[in-house]
Amino acid sequence: MDTSIAMSRLEAAVEQQVLISGGDGEMEAMASALLAALEPVIHQIALDLAEQAAAEVSAQLSSHDIDVVLKEGEPSLQVRSRRDSPEIGAESLDARITLRLPPTLKGQVEVAAEELGESVNSWLLRTLSSQASERGRRRSRRITGTIET
Repeated sequence: MDTSIAMSRLEAAVEQQVLISGGDGEMEAMASALLAALEPVIHQIALDLAEQAAAEVSAQLSSHDIDVVLKEGEPSLQVRSRRDSPEIGAESLDARITLRLPPTLKGQVEVAAEELGESVNSWLLRTLSSQASERGRRRSRRITGTIET
C-alpha cells in the first residue's frame, strides 16, 4: 500500500478549498501547516485500514493467514497458505515455552522465517515438529533394530 496516494488526494482537496476561498496567503499557510500535521495521522489510518482488511480477508479465507507487515515504512498485506503451517492435528496451541536466545540466533531465526514467508512462531513450530518427528523415527528404528538382532 502506498500512503502517499491518500496524502496526495488530501492535499489536492485542501488546495481546491484554498482556491475556492480566494487564494488568501494566510489561508494557504494554515492549509500547509494542517497537511504537515496530518501526515502521520494519515499514515496510521492507512495502517489501521490494512489491519482491518487483513482481519476481514482472513475471516473469509479460512485456509490462509493474512498479516500486515511494514515494507519500507508502508503497510503491506502478506498472505500465507495455512497448508504451509505444520500439522498439529486437533491439538490447540495453548502450551507455551519461554526461550532465551542469543540475539544473533534470534536474528537468524527471523531471517529464515521471513525467507519462507512465515511468522517466527510458525517457522519455529514447523521446525521443532519436524526435528521431534525425525528424532522419534530414528529412536524407533534403533529400538526396532535392537529387538531384531
